[in-house]
Amino acid sequence: MDEQQFREWISEEIERFVREDPGNRLDRLDGSPIFQPPLVGFVSGSDPIFRKIKEVVGEFYMTPLEAVERIAAGRGVTAPPADRIGIVSFILPISNETRRENAKTKDAPSERWAHTRLFGEEFNRKLQQHLVTVLEQKGHFVAAPEMEEKLFKMLVDPKVGWASTWSQRHVAFAADLGTFGLSDGLITRAGKAHRVGSVIVDQPLRSPQRTDDIHRDCLFYRDGSCKKCIERCPADAISEQGHDKQTCATFVLSQAGFIKERYGIEVYSCGLCQTGVSCERRIPVKAD
Repeated sequence: MDEQQFREWISEEIERFVREDPGNRLDRLDGSPIFQPPLVGFVSGSDPIFRKIKEVVGEFYMTPLEAVERIAAGRGVTAPPADRIGIVSFILPISNETRRENAKTKDAPSERWAHTRLFGEEFNRKLQQHLVTVLEQKGHFVAAPEMEEKLFKMLVDPKVGWASTWSQRHVAFAADLGTFGLSDGLITRAGKAHRVGSVIVDQPLRSPQRTDDIHRDCLFYRDGSCKKCIERCPADAISEQGHDKQTCATFVLSQAGFIKERYGIEVYSCGLCQTGVSCERRIPVKAD
């Protein structure tokens, strides 16, 4: 199929899966959807933005071309040529009810938010695997880098702090799905409360006309206003200087005991800076 047909087909398949798959339900609570309808974006795997990201983040970060070459080598197959590599990126906006509940909390995640962190991420990975399956059925070389256990790693880098070898948020920025806020969250047209996923496929895809301003949609970087994520952070990990990843991580990990005792599930979570803020549900035009 040509590029436009591919874009329409894969977008419809992602939307259908989110709408129909039973994994997108809070089964242990009220059975309501975890995520609202998704946002889908596309970017060329050879886009120069990925080399720039690598320069900023570090050598450990894999560009799409590097990821494809390593994954293909691990499978014992020939990697697709650089001009045929594209990336499908998607945003899974968290339900309004979960956002409202978490916005009411001040020092710990709400029950719905904790369940979303655990079971919503399971669904995110299920969706990525589904895309791998349906694309392979159509004869494509395809991979979900986050699910490649030998390649995807979380690490602490001396320069940038907590990072990963494949950043879903940076891929989404490259696909013009959002820009970064003061708390490092990705502000999309559906807001900042979401999960993100992506797959690489041997399908030529054009890159979008995106902004060069990585903080374009954050009110603080725009005019110095808002700063609600600073107020919302129970760990004081956000300031006008930005987001302290280590302080944030320490607090988020510390919530695992509370969540297990209070909600009966094993996961770490927080999300307070993603709710009760001006960019929770949309790109803000002024501080709420």
